Amino acid sequence: MTETAPLSGIAPPTLLASPLTLVLDEERTGGQSLEEALFLSFTADLGFFEEIALGVTQATGARVTVVGDVTMTRNDPRAVRRAGRSYLAGLAYAHGAAFHPKLMVLAGPDRATIALGSGNTTLAGWQANAELWTVLRVNGGQSPVAVSGLTAWLRGLPEKVRFSAGVPQALDRVAGLLDRLHRAGTATAPQARIVSSLHSPIIDQLPNGPVDELAVFAPFHDPRSLALRQLLERFRPSRFTLAYQPGLTDLDGPSVAALVQEYDGHVIGDHDQRYLHGKLVEWTSGGQRWALTGSPNLSAAALLRPQGQGGNCELGITTPIPATLLPDGTDEPATRLRTATLLPRPRTGSGPLLLGAVRVSGGLEISIARPLPGAAHLELSAAAAPPEAWERIADVPPGQVALTVTAPADAGSRVRLVVVDSTGAPDFGNIVFVVDPDRALRRMTPAQGQAPTTRPPDLFTDPRLAERFLGDLETLRTGLTPVPAGASTSSSKSGTVATTSLDGDGWERYLDECAGRVGHMLARFALGLPMPTGTSTPFQDLLPVSWDERFTDDIEAALDEDDAEAVAAEEDPEPTRTEPDPTTLPDLRNADVEVRRRYRRWVERLVALAPQLGPPERMLIVRLTLWTVAAGAWPSARTDWVSLLSDAVRALDQRDLPERIEPQVGSLAAVALAVLRAHAPRHETTPETLAFNEASQAVDHLLPAADSTYIAEYTTLLGGAFGPAVASEAVRDIAADIVQDDPLADAVWALTEKDRDVHRHGQLLLHVTGRFSNPALVALEAVGAAEDAPLVGAWATSDSGTGAWALVIWRRPDLIVIDARQPVPLWRHHRLISLVGPRALAAQRSLEAAPTVPHGPRNQPFALAEQLLSDLRLPGPRPPRCGT
Repeated sequence: MTETAPLSGIAPPTLLASPLTLVLDEERTGGQSLEEALFLSFTADLGFFEEIALGVTQATGARVTVVGDVTMTRNDPRAVRRAGRSYLAGLAYAHGAAFHPKLMVLAGPDRATIALGSGNTTLAGWQANAELWTVLRVNGGQSPVAVSGLTAWLRGLPEKVRFSAGVPQALDRVAGLLDRLHRAGTATAPQARIVSSLHSPIIDQLPNGPVDELAVFAPFHDPRSLALRQLLERFRPSRFTLAYQPGLTDLDGPSVAALVQEYDGHVIGDHDQRYLHGKLVEWTSGGQRWALTGSPNLSAAALLRPQGQGGNCELGITTPIPATLLPDGTDEPATRLRTATLLPRPRTGSGPLLLGAVRVSGGLEISIARPLPGAAHLELSAAAAPPEAWERIADVPPGQVALTVTAPADAGSRVRLVVVDSTGAPDFGNIVFVVDPDRALRRMTPAQGQAPTTRPPDLFTDPRLAERFLGDLETLRTGLTPVPAGASTSSSKSGTVATTSLDGDGWERYLDECAGRVGHMLARFALGLPMPTGTSTPFQDLLPVSWDERFTDDIEAALDEDDAEAVAAEEDPEPTRTEPDPTTLPDLRNADVEVRRRYRRWVERLVALAPQLGPPERMLIVRLTLWTVAAGAWPSARTDWVSLLSDAVRALDQRDLPERIEPQVGSLAAVALAVLRAHAPRHETTPETLAFNEASQAVDHLLPAADSTYIAEYTTLLGGAFGPAVASEAVRDIAADIVQDDPLADAVWALTEKDRDVHRHGQLLLHVTGRFSNPALVALEAVGAAEDAPLVGAWATSDSGTGAWALVIWRRPDLIVIDARQPVPLWRHHRLISLVGPRALAAQRSLEAAPTVPHGPRNQPFALAEQLLSDLRLPGPRPPRCGT
C-alpha cells in the first residue's frame, strides 16, 4: 500500500489494496508503543483477520477490537481460534439498517494512525478489491482537525447502535486517546471534515452548488437513482461524469441513463477485472477539486437518511485532492447502461441474531440483537471441542434481548441461537465467540531482552535461537576484522561493505572468524558441505515451532501490571527438546499464526541485512530463506516471499567472491533461480516474473561454475515443497537457459504455459498448431513472446479443417503479417515506432494500434517481406507440414 505524501497529517484518498501496510509499518518502526487498535467494518472475516493481521497488530502492543455488522458477519468456526481469547470480536446491530463504516485506528499515548475508507475487514476488502482509503496521522505535535469529529462520532455511536459487550468501552478508550493527542497538538488540515449519518443525512453535510464539475462512482446505487438525483440537484454541476463497471456495478440502468442525459453528462466504463469497491463523490469549484470518500454508496440509505430514520450507519470524510480519483476507463454512451444481473446474495439477517456472549462470575451474559418473537434455545460448542459438537445449555423465552446463563464456558467457545418452527425444523442463528474480558484486553509485552550474546554451542542446543542468530549476524557485520592494507571494498545498495582480503590465508582467517560467530555447522551449511559423520544436523533447530518467545502467546501474555521478572519466573528455564528428524524439513504449516509470522519477519530482516555481510553469511541467508519457505512459514496462497528470495540472490555477489567458492555460489544461485522460475509466469509480466528477471540478471555470470554435487547438496530436503523444480536436471536446465539467453526458448516455455502446442524450427522460427479461428493473432502472440529476439518468425496453423494459417515476422520496428485465411494470402506491413510491441498488440487481441505501411495490393508480396523471408532462410511463407 502506498500513500501520497501527507499534507499536514492527511494523505489524500488513494486507490489502495489494504490498510495492513500501516499496521506493518507501525510494528516495524514503533515497537510496542500502541495501546489500542480498532477495526470497524460491515463484513468482518475473523479467520482472515487472525491469519493475516492479528499477530502483527498485537506486536504493536495494542489491545485489538474488531467489530462487524451482526447481520453480515458469518465466520468459519474452524478458522477462528482466538476470538474472545486474545482480542475482542464484537458485533453491531443498527436496528434494521446496515452498520457500514470502514475504519482502522492505531492509537498510542504519543501518536495515532487512522485509515478511513471503503474496504471491509475481509480478504476482498484488504487485498482483492480496489478500495479508497484516506490516512490521517497524529504525530509530532500535529493533529488534523478531522480527528475531533471522529472522536465525537466514536462516542456517539452507542446511542444509535447496539454493540456486544466490551465494544462501547473500546470505542471510548480510542476516543479518549485521540482526544488527548488532539488537544495536546496543533490543529492542522482545517479543510478536511468528518461526515456521518449519526445525526443528519450525509447529503446535508455537503456543499451546495453550482459547481464546475461533479463526478461519482460507487459499486451500489438506488433502485430508482434517488441519491444520484438529489446529488445532482444539490451540486448543480456544469459538467457531470459517472463511472461504473459494466456487469459489476449494481445500478438501475434506465434511471441512471436518464439522469446522464438530463444533465448532459458522460459515462466512463471501467473494464478492469479487479472489482472497484471504492465510493466517490468528487466535485470541482473555484479551481479546487474535492472528494467525499469512505463508506457511503450512492443510495438513499447511505446519503439521504440519518440513523434512526432508516439510514445506514455511515462514515466518510471530505478532503481537497490534487487530482481526480475516477478510475481509468473508456467513454461510453449512456444508452449502454444496463441494470446489472448480479449473482444472488446470501440471505443474511433473517434468522435469530445473537449479539454476544461474555464470561461473568455467574456464567455467561448473553445479548440478543433484537427481541425474539417466539421461544428459542441456546447451544454451546466448547473451545476445545470440534466446531460440529454442540450441546443445549439454556432456553430463551420470547421478547428477551439479554439474559445470564449458568453454563460454564471457556473463552473462544462458540454459542448460537436455535429457533424450532412448527414443523420441528431448526433455524440456526449466527455464531458468536465467548469473550473473556480479562484475556481479550491483555496487551503483549516483551518477555525479556534478546541481546546478541549467542555462543557457537548455543546455536545447536537451544531451539530459541533464531532472534539470537540474527543478533549475531548484526554483530558480525560490525565486528569483522578490518580491511587489511591493499584490500578492496565492494559497493552495495546498502552502502560500502568492507571485507578482509579473501585470497590465501585471508580467506581461511575469515572463515574461522565467521564460524566463531555462527558456528562451524552453519558455516558448512552455507558452503554446501555435508554434515560431519556421526553428528546430527543441528541446523534443523533453526526452524522449530517453539522458538518464538520474545513475544509470548496469548495464554502466557503479561498483563499490564506484570513485570518481566514475574513472567520469566513462570517460564520453564529448561524447555524440553525433541531431537529433530534429519531426513525432513521442520513443518511450520500447522504452527501458531504468530510463530509463522515471526519467521516471515525474521527472513525479511535477514535479507535486508545480507548486502552488508560477507560471502558465507549471504549464502547462509539464501539457504535459510529457501528452508523457511519450504517449511511453510508462508501460506500456500501467498508469494510475497518471492521478492525476498530474489533480493537474497541478488546480494550473493558483491564483487568480493573468492574464486575457490564460485562453484558453491553458482550452484546455490542456480537452485534459488529454479525455485523463482517455478513461481514466475513466462507468458505475462507479474511481480514474480520481475523478481526472477532481476535475480537472474544479477547472478547469471555465476551460473557456468555451478557443480552437480553442490546442486544436489543445496536441494536436499527441498523436493517436498518445491517438487520437480528442484530436481538436479531441472536446476541445470534453468541455469543453461539463463546463460544462453535464448528468447525463442523462453517463448516456447511461455506458450506452453498457455496450453499452446508449439515447437521450434531452427534458431529463428516457431510453429504453433491447434484449433483456432484467427491464426494471425496466434502467430502474433508467439512472436510477442519472443519479441526481444533481433529477428523471429512464427507460423500458426489451424487444424479446424479450413486450412487457415498465418506467418508473422518481427524485426524491430517492422512487423510483417501474412494471413492465409482466404484462398490467396494477404500481406501486411506494420511499423511499430512507439513503445507498443508485438506482445502488447497480442494482449490487445488486435492490430488496430499498429500503423500500416502501404505497399500496393495486399495479395502481393513486397520487397521487405521477401527480404525477411530470405533472412529466415525460407523459400516462401507457407508453413511446413510438421508431424505428417
